[in-house]
Amino acid sequence: MPSLRKGISVLYVDDEPELSSLVATYLEREAADVHLSVETATNPRDALDLLSDAQDDFDCIVSDYEMPEMNGLELLRAVRATRPNLPFILYTGKGSEEVARDAFRVGATDYMQKTTGTDQYAVLANRVINAVSRNRAEEATERYDSVFEALETAVYVVDESGQFVSVDDVFVELIGYDRETILGNHVSSLSPDDEQKIRDELDRLFAKDGVETTRFETDVCTASKERIHCIATMSFKSFEGGTQRVVGTLHGVTEQRGQQERDQYLARLKDAVLDTSTTLMSAEVDEIGTKIHWTLQSLGEFADVDGAAVYSYDSDVDALQKTHEWTIDDQFPLPSTVRGDDWTWFLERLRCFENVRATDASTLSTSEPEPLCLPENGSFLALPMVSNWSLVGAVTLMSTTSRQWSDKEVSLFGTAADMLSYTLERQQRERQLRQQNERLEEFASVVSHDLRNPMNVVDGFMELARDTGDVSHLDRAMDALDRMDALVNDVLELARQGRTVGETAPVDLTGVVRRAWSAVETGEATLELDDDLATVSADASRLTQVFENLVRNAVEHGGDDVTISVGPLPQTPGFYVEDDGPGIPEADRSAVFEQGHTTSEDGSGFGLSIVEGIVEAHGWTIGVTEGSDGGARFEIITAPHTQTFSQPHAN
Repeated sequence: MPSLRKGISVLYVDDEPELSSLVATYLEREAADVHLSVETATNPRDALDLLSDAQDDFDCIVSDYEMPEMNGLELLRAVRATRPNLPFILYTGKGSEEVARDAFRVGATDYMQKTTGTDQYAVLANRVINAVSRNRAEEATERYDSVFEALETAVYVVDESGQFVSVDDVFVELIGYDRETILGNHVSSLSPDDEQKIRDELDRLFAKDGVETTRFETDVCTASKERIHCIATMSFKSFEGGTQRVVGTLHGVTEQRGQQERDQYLARLKDAVLDTSTTLMSAEVDEIGTKIHWTLQSLGEFADVDGAAVYSYDSDVDALQKTHEWTIDDQFPLPSTVRGDDWTWFLERLRCFENVRATDASTLSTSEPEPLCLPENGSFLALPMVSNWSLVGAVTLMSTTSRQWSDKEVSLFGTAADMLSYTLERQQRERQLRQQNERLEEFASVVSHDLRNPMNVVDGFMELARDTGDVSHLDRAMDALDRMDALVNDVLELARQGRTVGETAPVDLTGVVRRAWSAVETGEATLELDDDLATVSADASRLTQVFENLVRNAVEHGGDDVTISVGPLPQTPGFYVEDDGPGIPEADRSAVFEQGHTTSEDGSGFGLSIVEGIVEAHGWTIGVTEGSDGGARFEIITAPHTQTFSQPHAN
């Protein structure tokens, strides 16, 4: 109980003067040990005047209920308007449950009914003492809280028995136990090695033998069984109302050393981020892949994680595809794909440009048990890569153990992610510029060489027709003009669109193949479509061009009666286009996609180059092998970064 050494001042209100004097006498006698004094008022108005003149002098009001002009409840309402926390006991001779209920509803501290005999005054005195003690304790707690707000170290308050009565948030965080567990325990319980020393120091402080503050070092045991070496202080404080407390502080020396180490780590990490940023900015386009791997390794080793990766984001399929990675060993493979269907919340946060950090993977909820290939207590950090206010990818750091990610640390890694995003965007722009330059060079080559040959043919046969009068030479000239027209159309196609695609959407392959077939002169050729052709995410117009060129290539080399088959690949996402023509010799297969390469008199040599450009613009790969009937078989694999093609098919 808080100390009542200061004494208690009571205002007693009753319209019967004799009874007021009697109650005052008995209250002062029953509570003489706490220096209780009573002042009386026979009118509620007089009581309010006394209260107004002595705002801080009265510790409690005891009032009768039935009085003229103003009853006890009305007096209580008036008191609460100015003194909301002042203890108020309704002491009435006419009691009822309704009066008691109304009293507590208005804000009475206690309710007591008058009885006969003098024993009731001892009970009333005890209730006054209890009410004042509780109020002073609450006021002291509020003062403790105001002290805590001004301090940045761990602060606690103990009572005369040495038990914790209040602790601040810093103390709770340092010790690791929740506040409810700490309160009520003896202060020495956290330092078992120095239990007696702490008890002796407390006794000296509360004995007030000239010691106001003591300072010592001790090891504090936390909830995680960690021992933190602390500098402790304890100071005796006597608050208003006579409440005696010891206010103590804990300053973790171990924590201070740990903070110094963290500061040094952040300084080194900052230097590493600056170094990697400089390296990425100065990297040539062909070096960027190597520099990104070095960046991931540098950041991963500084963060002491097991793996780091860069992912590109495909909005069409709502998935992250791994493009670069570094791992400390082969025993920690990072996932190649993270799909929104599996980790909806994860992709949603990245799309909102939020960092995603997890200190323990076992706390994550997902539809798959191990979508990120993490052990149960693994941890990870994912940082969005953004370009033009759109998510373009993510940088991830993963560990097989639980770890914290500080805000400053995440901020530095975020800077590295921004630089990686900028570098990849620069790489893409420079590649596009390089491709545009290549197309210009190709156009110049066609104009200077490929078109010159058929122009010479036209000129020669026109001259022969004029000299000999044989008009059959004009047919040869017309054939050369048709070849020039085909060359011009294909070169324009490459120059205008090259290796680019427009907006992609789910496309039905069967429908695309049929449209392409109807746009090409196929003669007596036959089309066979597999019933299991799937839907792919693609630019429908450009994908149609792929099939048009592949069908035209098959007809040109296989003849009008060639059979062309289209179906899904058996083990890899993708599809094939196959014919039963003469096929392509193995020695020539690596050259079929080169511009200008053709074995047909009517071909321009650009059709398969156009096909390859469109396929690669989709992020796919294309290869050529031998078909099941010995013809040519083109396989297009729609899974990124897969380079394995089928062996020649046997009958």
